[in-house]
Amino acid sequence: MENITLNGELGMVIPDGFHRMSEEEIKRMNRIGGSDTGFCFSDPERHIIVSLAWKKSAFASLMLSSEEAAEKAEKDIGRLLKNCGYHLDDTMTQQFGGITADGFRYSYKAQDIMMSAECLTLKKDKIFYYFHSYYRTELAAESRKTLQDIFGSCNWVTGG
Repeated sequence: MENITLNGELGMVIPDGFHRMSEEEIKRMNRIGGSDTGFCFSDPERHIIVSLAWKKSAFASLMLSSEEAAEKAEKDIGRLLKNCGYHLDDTMTQQFGGITADGFRYSYKAQDIMMSAECLTLKKDKIFYYFHSYYRTELAAESRKTLQDIFGSCNWVTGG
């Protein structure tokens, strides 16, 4: 178990079984988007990857809500993964320490394996927080429970 803090203000607990991914592991991941700030964790036994990032964006924070940022991300990801059988499964919201993040679930095929993913965007002041998770579709129920445990552990350590 590892306690982490995003941007010095959002604390969460990463459960046992996960390890912080090395730069080499992250480079091999072929992530969509990405950020210079954040963490990536992997649990190879459960086939789950969780990517957590934040970005201060004065312009975007004035122009976009978290819902609009999530809609933009969905269009971008759908376009990038259209040759991988991208399918929007549903939209969703998730509480992070009392603040609502907006997002969506989608599925795609990677190396002949059906994968599912969740993309969540949270806006707090001028900071956008991004939560991406990837897991095998066949393990969706167990993976979503693990993600709920992680996201449910969130608390704002400097106000909320």
